[in-house]
Amino acid sequence: MTASLLQHTPKTRQGEIALRAALTAGRVLQKKFYGAREIQSKGFRDIVTDADFAADRAARAILQRAFPHYAILSEEDKTSPPRAEYVWMIDPLDGTTNYSRQIPIFSISIALTRRGQPIVGVVYDPLRRECFFAERGHGAYLNGTRIRASNVADMDRAVVGFELARLPKLRARGLEMFTHLAMQSVTARIGGSAALSLCYVGAGRLDTYLQLTLSPWDVAAGILIAREGGARVTHLDGKPATLNGGAYLAGAPKIFPEFLKQVKSFQVNVEG
Repeated sequence: MTASLLQHTPKTRQGEIALRAALTAGRVLQKKFYGAREIQSKGFRDIVTDADFAADRAARAILQRAFPHYAILSEEDKTSPPRAEYVWMIDPLDGTTNYSRQIPIFSISIALTRRGQPIVGVVYDPLRRECFFAERGHGAYLNGTRIRASNVADMDRAVVGFELARLPKLRARGLEMFTHLAMQSVTARIGGSAALSLCYVGAGRLDTYLQLTLSPWDVAAGILIAREGGARVTHLDGKPATLNGGAYLAGAPKIFPEFLKQVKSFQVNVEG
């Protein structure tokens, strides 16, 4: 199943298991996509569905069976994991709002971190059967084919990606930044799945990407895949992205300096 879809052989057993978990959870999401949804609110502008929980269970079962001593941190179980050298970070359904409305833009994101750094990343779009994959130091791939960030160097040739923050003040400020960037670019896109957007930067589909409020499980896999594709991923101050959450920027290497300069000019208070 994995070989026929991906045509790619992971370098490590961790990579093989991460792929298996993502593809298994993806089949759960695909099967449930056109069915009735059980939707619950878990906060302001934040929902969860029965599919989130089902995909989470499917992924966990595979990861825990293969690596019982690794910790797990999931969007659907935010309990702080015990101190461990290796931690799986899972977003079983990135793009829940899209999924709940049957908008076909969503993914499952699984990363393995070691001492706080992502070393394996998988982002799987089950409807398009597109699986982005990276292991640190070995490049990034889409269904087994190497991907790379774009060579675009100028904002007036760029395709800009963005996601909406939930908090009103951050949303308003982010939209100001987005409008400014969109006016300079060829076009701009709000996709609804941060993990996919980061992968799209690594694959050259987007040239830049901005989000002001993301959690570790949203970005852990996407950061690695974008970087292994040659893109830069940072926080608003230009420092390399960590897994501490908050605001993130990603961009192709040639355009990133100008993109960062434009974003910094807004002096966003991300705590606001």
